[in-house]
Amino acid sequence: MFNIDEKVAIIDVNKVKGDSQLDVEAKKILEANEYQGYVTKTFEEDGKTRTAVTFYTPDDRLTQVFNKDEIKKVGE
Repeated sequence: MFNIDEKVAIIDVNKVKGDSQLDVEAKKILEANEYQGYVTKTFEEDGKTRTAVTFYTPDDRLTQVFNKDEIKKVGE
């Protein structure tokens, strides 16, 4: 389980880069953050633990929801 405000990183960056559901601006925000963001919420959905992660730039922010096996604590 991840804690609120904990810095996490996306494990499979190539999967995100090739995600057809993410628009170009979202991908730019993720890239600008080196695929690292901050946990803003954890919750259960359909019996699975999900984690909302927010990625910030000076002008924008993007929040994406991940399964626990899609992200890791920075430094691990």
